[in-house]
Amino acid sequence: MIELRSEPYTLVSRPDIQETEKRFRALLTAEWCSGIMFNVLVHRKFAQPIEYDGMLWNQESMLFIEYKDSVTAYRRMSAKRAQQVSDSSGNIARRFGFEGYSYILVVNGIPEETRKGDVVVIPLERLPDYEPNFQSTRPELDYVHKLIAQYEREENPADVTRDKVVRELRVLRDMIEQRK
Repeated sequence: MIELRSEPYTLVSRPDIQETEKRFRALLTAEWCSGIMFNVLVHRKFAQPIEYDGMLWNQESMLFIEYKDSVTAYRRMSAKRAQQVSDSSGNIARRFGFEGYSYILVVNGIPEETRKGDVVVIPLERLPDYEPNFQSTRPELDYVHKLIAQYEREENPADVTRDKVVRELRVLRDMIEQRK
């Protein structure tokens, strides 16, 4: 059993292999990554543990995968829960020092790619060809870069007004406060 820590998170791998997950593991493409953990429980103080069926990473990014072995199991998961797990995935990747992350649901038995809220859901058969679309673990910094580009551009320069700058600083403040 492997245990990795970066406060406030502890990642613990379970040694058992579920029979229903063998096909999922067989179809997983790992050429792009430098590390993989399966059946990972993520513990955070006073919070319900989150379980991932696979976590893959390279130098920059981390991919979190939850596998559902049937359409029924997939339907039982609410869009709100999927979004919460996705948000937690970004926080976990950030705490472990990764710049990007992606969280996907892989479902056995669905005919085509879809979404559950903002979370990408792919058919199990598509897993070998899937290329993750990584999101930034630092959206605040992305927002600052966007503002700098907006104010530096030569064509169609942005109007700088006190109200606009205050509004943008409030957006940035709110983004930072949400991360606490």
